Amino acid sequence: MPQTQSQPVPAFSPAISSRRAGGIAELAAEVSAACDETPLAMKVRIRAALERAVADPGLLSAEQRTTRADCYARHVVYSDPLERFTILAIVWGPGQFSPPHAHDTWCAYAVYENPLQETLFALGAGGTKAKQVCTEARNPGYSCFAGAGLDQIHRLGNSGAVPAISIHAYGVGRERISSHVNRIVEIGMKEDQS
Repeated sequence: MPQTQSQPVPAFSPAISSRRAGGIAELAAEVSAACDETPLAMKVRIRAALERAVADPGLLSAEQRTTRADCYARHVVYSDPLERFTILAIVWGPGQFSPPHAHDTWCAYAVYENPLQETLFALGAGGTKAKQVCTEARNPGYSCFAGAGLDQIHRLGNSGAVPAISIHAYGVGRERISSHVNRIVEIGMKEDQS
């Protein structure tokens, strides 16, 4: 069984953007309502809300678009007062990638600005190491949702020359982002393509 670990957590921005609170507020209201839905309806509703949000070019403030030199930057743009979810803007500098991971909670993301690269993995026959399945470009507007567990193992990042931004929703309160989201997965050899 893969080991559950916490990846180093980049810095958080302290507040919601007051300049674009309407767009973030609308997204947060949709995610909040989705938390009361069935799992399938929740998935559909959150993806649709993220897709609408990332279509707004003024969604984020200048501060929420800043990069970090040492690691991708996480900016909290909304924290649910009931601690059911947190919404982040993640800013990926050129060459910055997450480690391969699954999730300990539900999660969803949509690409906001500039393409990202996502590599998908699947557990091997022994169930201890994941094998690479494919790598895909994720262009602005792309969204996905995954439940907790090992069904979606991926590595996300920026292979481009300019910063890229994605908007993420995680099913944990703000204080648990660094310890209850990512489940680092050990990687084996690439899946045989024959």
